[in-house]
Amino acid sequence: MPPNRSAKAERDRKVISLLSFASTLEHRFNTLRDASLVSDLQSQVNGLPLTSSPSATAQQDELDRLGTELWNLSTRTRDDGPPPNGNRKDDTQTSKRASCLLRVFAFFLLDSASAHSTKAHERKSCIRLTKVAVKAAKKCIDSNDLMLATKVLERAADYHDGLDKSLQSEVEEEAGIARRLRVEYIAVRMALAWRQDRMDSAEHLFANMRKSCINLDNLMTESVADLLYEMGKSLLEKRKYEGSIIWLERAFDVLSEKEIGYLSSEAGELRQSTMQLIVQAYMKLGDSESTGKAWNMMGLLKSEFSEKTAVSWLEMELLSAADTFDCDQYSLVLNRMARIIVLNDTNFKTILHCIHQLKSKSPASACMALNNLINSRLLREENQTWIERAVIMRIWMGTPDCTAEKQHEQLQVLLDVVSDNMKQPFSAPATHAAQTLLWKQVEAACAQENWSLAEAWCHICLQRIFSTSGEVNRSKIARKVITCTLARQDYQAALQVYEDMSSLSKDDFMTRYLMYKVALRVGDHDLAVTCLDSVCRQTVKDPTLLYSCVVEAQNAGDRRIAITALGRVIDKYDSKTTGNIHYPALLRCTARLLKQELVRDGKLVDDVLDEICKVFEAACAQARSSRNRPHGPKKGDFDESELEWFSKTTYNLALTHCTEMHPHILVRLLDSCIEFIRLLTSHEKTGDSVRQDVNLRLIFCYFLATCGLTTLARSEDNNQHRLQYYLDVRKRCQNFRKLIDEELGKESYSESARDDLLAKHSQVIKLELEAVLKLKKWDEFEEVFGACWKYKANGQHHTLADLALVIFASADEEGAGRTYKNNILTFLQKIINHCVLQSDNDITVLSRWIRCLFQLALEFDETISLRCLEQAAQIAAGRQGVSHHPPTPSPTVFSSSSPSSTPMKYADQERKASNAYPRVELEWMATTSFNRAIDYYMQEEDGKCKKWAEKALSLAQWSDDNGSLRAMLMERFSGLTWEN
Repeated sequence: MPPNRSAKAERDRKVISLLSFASTLEHRFNTLRDASLVSDLQSQVNGLPLTSSPSATAQQDELDRLGTELWNLSTRTRDDGPPPNGNRKDDTQTSKRASCLLRVFAFFLLDSASAHSTKAHERKSCIRLTKVAVKAAKKCIDSNDLMLATKVLERAADYHDGLDKSLQSEVEEEAGIARRLRVEYIAVRMALAWRQDRMDSAEHLFANMRKSCINLDNLMTESVADLLYEMGKSLLEKRKYEGSIIWLERAFDVLSEKEIGYLSSEAGELRQSTMQLIVQAYMKLGDSESTGKAWNMMGLLKSEFSEKTAVSWLEMELLSAADTFDCDQYSLVLNRMARIIVLNDTNFKTILHCIHQLKSKSPASACMALNNLINSRLLREENQTWIERAVIMRIWMGTPDCTAEKQHEQLQVLLDVVSDNMKQPFSAPATHAAQTLLWKQVEAACAQENWSLAEAWCHICLQRIFSTSGEVNRSKIARKVITCTLARQDYQAALQVYEDMSSLSKDDFMTRYLMYKVALRVGDHDLAVTCLDSVCRQTVKDPTLLYSCVVEAQNAGDRRIAITALGRVIDKYDSKTTGNIHYPALLRCTARLLKQELVRDGKLVDDVLDEICKVFEAACAQARSSRNRPHGPKKGDFDESELEWFSKTTYNLALTHCTEMHPHILVRLLDSCIEFIRLLTSHEKTGDSVRQDVNLRLIFCYFLATCGLTTLARSEDNNQHRLQYYLDVRKRCQNFRKLIDEELGKESYSESARDDLLAKHSQVIKLELEAVLKLKKWDEFEEVFGACWKYKANGQHHTLADLALVIFASADEEGAGRTYKNNILTFLQKIINHCVLQSDNDITVLSRWIRCLFQLALEFDETISLRCLEQAAQIAAGRQGVSHHPPTPSPTVFSSSSPSSTPMKYADQERKASNAYPRVELEWMATTSFNRAIDYYMQEEDGKCKKWAEKALSLAQWSDDNGSLRAMLMERFSGLTWEN
């Protein structure tokens, strides 16, 4: 195919594709979501305008029709409404972009349609297309699509010749439209050049506009002036002040060419805004010439818009920017503005801002201006919110220096006037703000010890308009008045203020403290005690006031109150800082006073004893806290001497009255003593001799505490509390054993002292076994069992054996593991072995233990029971002076391999004993064993049957019955038949 035919076919296809796309656009715009709409429009716009071709000429009408329909569609389409899918930001941008592209596309369709129009329609077509082009370009500029706007305007430039012909038309209407379009076209191009930051092009276009269009109609005047204003404003925002002035003055000149009365109301506002920006731009330049021009323009502003608040604000801004601030002129303008302004929230805030600006230059002038505003305008307006804000600002401005003479009197006069003219007091937030500012002046006056002035400021705080301050704040102010009267030694005035307070304010702990001081000075003992009790009741964490009460009572010489205050201090002390008070001395003093009251009528006073415990517990807490401090003046309060005194005092008190005290009180005292000793022994300067002495005290404290806690546990009905007591017993026992191990390892103790320590160790072990049993800590018994044999102590086996039996019964009832039961039986066997070795053992008790072990192990581990039979036979033989050899030699149950456990050894040790093995116990074990042999016989377990029968016969031969038991058992055994 020839090239020209191929190109023609391509152009035809392009026209057909364009028409097809254009015909579907209206439907696509009505669709809620069309993701490819913008991209498709952009692609079609990029291929426009169409080149001249026969097919385009043939489709001229269709192009014009579609272009017109789409243009109308673009004018109807809202590009700022809510998107249907809820994603407002993204979809709104897409909608705006699509609307812009639609206008451009419609314009190019119309442009393509008119490309082959006849000459008869050329001028009208140019006017029509120029209108469309200008509107489309404006839309592109508003959408910030400057490239599209450039493309449209470049195409619109082709219609200049047609517009020029229209300008020369004899039809005035057509010529007027053409002139208007030409101005609009130049204005749009100027806006585009401005948005593209090509101000040189904008200058050129503006010059052309002024040359070609001298007389603008009113509408175009406002439009051009608005564009020039926006250009100047943007340059001002970019700090290009000189360029800004040029364009703003051009806007001002354009508006000035028309009588303001013939323009719209918006034109007047535009003129005012333009003049204001010109003044601001000149102000920004800052040189003297610019300042003069700014004032010249300001004069024009005042002459035309003197009633405008913004003009007065701008004038005050000019005054503020001057090298020399004219306070009088500024105040004059400010007062004039306050007098004529229509008060609303915005204008009210503006006035306050101006007064604030004046304050930085002349506080007196600012106060006067605010006084005038309050008296002349705000009180008449009866707007409480405004009055509150103005009064608060007046208080803030009028109290920069509380030492200024008559300052508080001037403020008092103003507040009296406000109070007389207001129907209700200030709101709570306003009252809080005002009193906060006034309170600063109270504190400043107190810091300078100007008590009269401070009291005067307090009375201002108590003005009637501040009655919503609340009881707490009024109470605080009244207390400050009492403080001032105390400083002035006017005690009657203080009592009068106290009487005028509400009952709630009177009961406040700070009020009570102040009245406590007043009561001490006027000698009112009842009031002092009442106030002290109130302070004590309300100061939960911080005892500082109680310390002060002690000091105040000592300074006043009231010994009874001092003693009471000391007790209150101990009650409330919680390791807080004590200032310059030596707290240990305070505690010692209190403890001595309480000890004098401990015994009444030969009996301990429980309440006093409880107070003493509290004193020592407080001492413990503070001593521990001071020791934990890494550094500081309080670290050395509880030194070695203090700790020694407290440890000895608590120890002696507990030892002296241990039999009379309730166990709970005794434990409290002993715990305090233990803690004092612990702190004392950790002291670096503690010597070895002191350590040994305190360690003995500590051992006895652990011993007594263990006994006391065990007593409490046994008498406690609450299971949880009982277990906690036993847990405490366990801890004390562990500490006791650890400490006694250290002490018995030394060679410095006498034999009697060692015996005493061993006796206590034996007793503690038994109590510890009881505690472990009650706590059901089966895995911990092995440790305690081992401790039983660490030291030799006579007389403990009977109790230990009974305990072992109780422990096994409990373990069996609770379903403890086999290992734990085995440990218990091992312990019991070891007790039996130790008793066998003692020459003074009681064979009755011993035989009972063996029988119990035999019976317990019978269903648990019959090997143990067999060995019990062997051990019983050995002991019985030894009691009769005969060496017994068992049928099947085996070591004693769980015994060591030492010679002392052999049968000969038993015989040797027992040969001299005068009491024989109890016949009842021996016969019971022999018959029980034989019966078990018969049970095995019935089960056809011949081996076990013979083993148990041999053990039974071996034991029965030592029965003191002339061999009748053995003969009977032997007869029955002989009657058994055996399989070969």
